[in-house]
Amino acid sequence: MYQPWTPSWVKRHFINYGSTDDIPEDVFQRIRQAFQKQYSREPLVSIVMIAHNEERTILRSLSSLSELNSSYPVELIVVNNNCSDRTQEILDRCGVHSVSQPIQGAGSARDAGIQMAKGKFHLCADADTIYPPGWVDEMIAPLEQGDAICTYGAVSFLPDGKLSRFTLSFYELIKSAVISLKAIRSPEWVAGGASMAFFTRMGKQIGWRTDLKRGEDSQMVLSMKRFGHIRQVTTEAARVWTSARTLDREGSFARVIVSRVRKELNKIHFSLTNSGQSA
Repeated sequence: MYQPWTPSWVKRHFINYGSTDDIPEDVFQRIRQAFQKQYSREPLVSIVMIAHNEERTILRSLSSLSELNSSYPVELIVVNNNCSDRTQEILDRCGVHSVSQPIQGAGSARDAGIQMAKGKFHLCADADTIYPPGWVDEMIAPLEQGDAICTYGAVSFLPDGKLSRFTLSFYELIKSAVISLKAIRSPEWVAGGASMAFFTRMGKQIGWRTDLKRGEDSQMVLSMKRFGHIRQVTTEAARVWTSARTLDREGSFARVIVSRVRKELNKIHFSLTNSGQSA
């Protein structure tokens, strides 16, 4: 869906502050109380978020997750992946269950989280992402109905002052078309850890790759797809909103579009010509 503006529900959680000291206490109280009401001793869904020095963004994620509207009992586990900033302080003040993983790397962090997970279903989350109220139910429904063994959701980017929402939506329009093509044969190229769900037991059996600097989410999907269907959830109720900082690293928007489209087209060519080898 082409959306050149930021939804009002996203703006509610887009909390800006220069320092953790600037955050009003009532913000922490609101989030903490919401998590207390949400807490379940017997969760059916485990949401595992990984965080490395996310002091500036994690409160947005926590705010959105505290207002989930799910028919499933859930638990939230945040993995502190060797943070040296005040991320842990924010987690504590929000009353969030957290675990420490001093071994650096997304794979190691996700592995620490899944070992603690109690739920039948596992949802991956990132600390720079805002989640919609219906995210859990939308992502889990295909698993419970037997339509898939793993799902991944659509992603939009948050405007950050350098790139407008209108500009970002144009990039997303191009990317969504590329994703639809790649997902036919090689979903491992497009599924991402910011919004991905699967059966916890299967995830534990396969295990996260801890020897990679990045791409652990793609490797998990690659391992899973030989056992069942990987499905993209395209409903707006499952769309998450994440930081545009990955785009900023590549420079101007024109360069982003050119470089990203070239990369995506190369991946399509590779996935179509090598699908038999990766299956």
